[in-house]
Amino acid sequence: MVDVDVPATLGALLVGGAVALVLSGIVTVQCIIFYKLYPNEIRIRSLMVLVVWLLDLLHSAFIVASLFKYFIDFFGDMSRIGFIPPSIALSIVVTAIQTLIAHWYFAHKIYRSSGKNWWVTGPIVLLAFLRLFAASVSTTEMIRLHRYSAFNEKYPGWIFTTGLSLSASVDIMITGWLCYFLQKMRRRTASSPMAHVVNTLTLYTLENGFLTCVTTTASLICWLTMPDNLVFLGLHFVIGKLYANSLLISLNTRKELREMRWNKPEWDPSVPVLTADDFTIPTRTYGYGATTSLTMSVSDVAAPWSETRPNTHLKSCFSVPKRRVSSRVQGQPTHSALPARNQRRTASRAHIRRAVGHHPAGLIWPALPIPSAPVTAPHL
Repeated sequence: MVDVDVPATLGALLVGGAVALVLSGIVTVQCIIFYKLYPNEIRIRSLMVLVVWLLDLLHSAFIVASLFKYFIDFFGDMSRIGFIPPSIALSIVVTAIQTLIAHWYFAHKIYRSSGKNWWVTGPIVLLAFLRLFAASVSTTEMIRLHRYSAFNEKYPGWIFTTGLSLSASVDIMITGWLCYFLQKMRRRTASSPMAHVVNTLTLYTLENGFLTCVTTTASLICWLTMPDNLVFLGLHFVIGKLYANSLLISLNTRKELREMRWNKPEWDPSVPVLTADDFTIPTRTYGYGATTSLTMSVSDVAAPWSETRPNTHLKSCFSVPKRRVSSRVQGQPTHSALPARNQRRTASRAHIRRAVGHHPAGLIWPALPIPSAPVTAPHL
């Protein structure tokens, strides 16, 4: 009879799988919250959240299939504990894809915060891609070898070690750079609302980076020190869920950060934010084709009316041009059509007044002429 440490093998897989499935439920809730909070989010970001959600569900399916294989198909056969099911191997590469998406998302934040500095962002992007490559090789070797004893050999064992090491290294780099830019911004102002927001962002950054980095490092240590059990694999089940949650938490907290900024009158609008995505409100389209956003220039907002009234003040530029009414009596609009048209005109003007009135440049409605240079929300 084969001597197997059941708690360190099957027990580790069971506990890791249970924790991973709980975190998967949190990912689902986070995705629902995202689509509720940001119905007008840009397509690329909405698609990214959808991909993360689907990958998380796929990863959970692989975990359940693996547990079913070990606890049902291999029930009572201790010699099969060292066998690697294909679902285990595929869960490795799915975790790597989730990790890549999260790393590239935070790398984009660093890219914006550093003034589009590729010397800072480039190494993060490259190492994140190499981590995916190492995981892909590990998945291929697991499917080919079928046994943990063969996978623990010098090759391909060092490939799996490299992948986990790269993942932890990228986490440290991302957390370090984000905290650096946050503290750099913190030193540029003495505003108490600004300090509160920076402290909140720093806390989010440290928590996200700490959890993912510690879990990845723990899995790496267990892999190197205890290759004869499956504790490293139970921890690896959780890694992908933590990356998905860290990305979604970063996206969903933007609404709170925006409210913290725009609802505080003491805020200094000249201080740059970490990234424009954290604070600006997504572009919305109002009636008669007028589009407004906190990062759009005033000339862009007034563009639909600039051809008919090019030299008027801001209030005149937002005047809604008359539109034909299908029902006319002797060339004039009917009495029933006039109130509806006036209501649409009033509603459109009210939307634009609210949008411009909250512009970070402090525009005052309606006496300013259209500036020649765009007025944009400050950001790094």
